[in-house]
Parts: sequence; C-alpha cells; structure tokens
Amino acid sequence: MTRPRILVVLSYYHPYISGVSEYAKHLAEQLIRSCDVTVLTGQHDRSLPRTEVIRGVTVQRAPASLFLHKGYLSAGLARQFRQLARSHDLINFHLPMLDTAWLTSLIPRGKPVISTYQCDVQPVGGLVDRAAIASVNLASRIALRRSAKIVVLSRDYAAGSPALRGLEDRLVEGFAPIKDAGDPAGFAAADREHGPVIGFLGRFVPEKGIDVLIDAFRRLLARHPDATLRLAGDYKAIAGGSIFERLRPAIEALGPRVELLGRLSDDEVKTFYRGLDVFVLPSVNAYEAFGMVQVEAMLAGTPVIASDMRGVRVPIQRTGNGWLCPPGDAERLAETLAKAIAEQGMRPRAVVRQAALDAFSNEVFVRKYEDMIGALTS
Repeated sequence: MTRPRILVVLSYYHPYISGVSEYAKHLAEQLIRSCDVTVLTGQHDRSLPRTEVIRGVTVQRAPASLFLHKGYLSAGLARQFRQLARSHDLINFHLPMLDTAWLTSLIPRGKPVISTYQCDVQPVGGLVDRAAIASVNLASRIALRRSAKIVVLSRDYAAGSPALRGLEDRLVEGFAPIKDAGDPAGFAAADREHGPVIGFLGRFVPEKGIDVLIDAFRRLLARHPDATLRLAGDYKAIAGGSIFERLRPAIEALGPRVELLGRLSDDEVKTFYRGLDVFVLPSVNAYEAFGMVQVEAMLAGTPVIASDMRGVRVPIQRTGNGWLCPPGDAERLAETLAKAIAEQGMRPRAVVRQAALDAFSNEVFVRKYEDMIGALTS
C-alpha cells in the first residue's frame, strides 16, 4: 500500500521554538510511522540549511524576504510550495501564517487540505503592526475556508475565535502533542532546604505575562523570603522581538531569588520540571491557546497555575492538577502561589502525572490525524 505524502507548511520550524513550531514538529515526527512527510517553512535564520532531514522528516526552508510583526513574506516559499503541492497527496497548514493568502491559490484543484488552527492573532503596536495582523487574519480565513478539516487545540478555545465562525462543522479537537518530561523513578520533590521553587518556561514575549509573574513573585517574597523563581526559555532570538530588556530591571531588583536559565536542552527541561514545586503559565491574551508546557510539567509530577482563559484552562480542568487565576492580576497570582505552596505535596507527583497521561494521549492525537489523512487521500 502506498504511503500518503504529506506536506506540512508553517512559518517557523525547528530549531525555532514556539507552541506552533513544537506542535508541527511533534506531529511530523509522529506521522512518519504511516506517511512520508515534508515540512516547508521559512529560513528565518540564514545560517540554517535550505534542506535537511530531522528525525526522518524532510525540511525545506525558503529565504524570508520581508519581516512583518511576527511573520514574514517569502517569494521563494511560494515557488517551492507550487512544486511541492503537486507532488504531495495532502497539505497541512499550521495557522496563523501570512503567506497562506496566496499559497491557497496555488493548490491544485481537488488537493485535500487540513489546517491546524493554532491561535488567534491580536491587534498590538502601531499602524504597520495592525495592518500586518489584519492581513494574517484574512490569510487564515482564506486557508480555513479551503480546508476539508480544521484541527483546533480545544473546542473551548475555538468557541471564542472569530476566524472559525461559520466553520464549526469542519472542526476536529486535537490537543497539542506533549513531550514526556516525566520520570516516575525520579519523582523527588523540589529541594525544600532552599525554600519553594516556582518555574516558568517559554519565550520572553508580551503574551506570556512574565511581567505579571515577576510582580506576583515579588509580593510572594513577603510570605516566603526563601522562595526561588526560575525563568527558562529563549529571551534573545524571538520573532517580533524579546521583552527581556523591559523586564531586566525588575528581575535584577530581586537579585538571587530569580534565576535566569535561558534556553534548555531536552534533558535540562526534564531536570527543570522535576525541580519545581509549582509551574506557572501566566499568559494574558489569545496568542496562548493551550500551553503545552503546563502538561509537560504535569507529566513530571509538577502541579500548575495557569491563566483562566479559553483554551489555556483546559489542561487544569481536564486533570485537576492545579489552580486557575485571572490573567494579568499579580495580586491574585501571588495569593494563588501562596496557596499552591501551602498545599504542596497534598497530591502526590505520581498522581499528577497519571492524571495528565489519562487526559492527554499522544497516541489518540496522532490517530486523529492519520484517520483524517486516510479518509481524504483514499
């Protein structure tokens, strides 16, 4: 039986790290068990090879011509897409992506499309940024209308998305694939000798609410002066720019109580999660649609505090592994942190892990895609 040939298309791919790129990477690497997979993406960093194979997935990169907000335009991407779309059986867009406005017009008639809608884009910045965002939203809408199926990270998030209105009959709920950072044999609690340890992992961008977390941690120190905040994740090479310099004074004011870890390897991420008493995802707007990192933390046995927003609240609602907090409220987040510390250990780490395993199965995730691909290409 001939293996389906799948073309995965998105703006940024590994080694760039974001929720969108990590979702697409995990999906592509899972699909190679049943499909031949090519990823077409942008060469956002000129040092990256134009073509390479990563864990069995062929990755082709087209040079970016003009960067706008968090996206870019690429004439080369369109040329490569036209050729690859003809030789593949199905196209999987990962949205939002500005180029899909014209890429959609290059798809051969009758070629099936699955779009994975990752998140809404928000109007921020000046006139140029707002124009770019309006263009991205239009591009997403064009691609979505061309799609036979639309995968959303949760129906909770999709219910509030303007881009998905009128397309509800095409929606398939596909929770993000999760890297298992857990180790049942290593479920020792965080180092209590040095006080409670709180962690964050993500890019230093406005939507993550890192400023809110730092403010909340400052307030928490009045109750727990021996607490530590560990901030992990890339704060330099970030599409759209990093907010680190804006955060630097507040971080430095807290001295050794805040540890800035930077980007971590996979092994370092496992150690990071297991060394926490609580993980925090303090996101503040709809760019955050799910938050894979909070499930990764749960799989390491670590409970989570997350913002009570559509999509983001789903992992805690499905597992009971933590607490929800109003987005952008540093005082309430400090109170929730204090509560999490007080209740630390009441739910064993192995129980936290099992609840996450029960709710979020990578096998179920990939089977949904395989079933859709089979139905659309047979």
